[in-house]
Amino acid sequence: MLQYLMWANAAAVLLAAGWWASARHHQRKIDQLEMQLKVTRQTAQAHTEQARRQIGKLQAELAARPPAPQQDDAPATARRKVAAPDRFERHDDGFPQTAVIGDAFKPTQLLG
Repeated sequence: MLQYLMWANAAAVLLAAGWWASARHHQRKIDQLEMQLKVTRQTAQAHTEQARRQIGKLQAELAARPPAPQQDDAPATARRKVAAPDRFERHDDGFPQTAVIGDAFKPTQLLG
């Protein structure tokens, strides 16, 4: 009976030691991850502040510039010109214009 009691005590001590070692090991990992998260948050905050400063600086520069001259001959709705109008085809199937680069590929033929 005494031998079983000793083995039970030894098992309880080993169990407690294992639990303590495991808790210590995982707590160290948690502490390292918390430190990494803190540094990442600080870096993200620094990047955000830098971006805000740069945007403010650019806004101040744009506000200090004289206004751009207005072109009276251009219509108000045209935002850009087509680079090469002869390279675009207009299809009536509801799809937007597509650029025709060349005759490198043959038209698709259905197999059947």
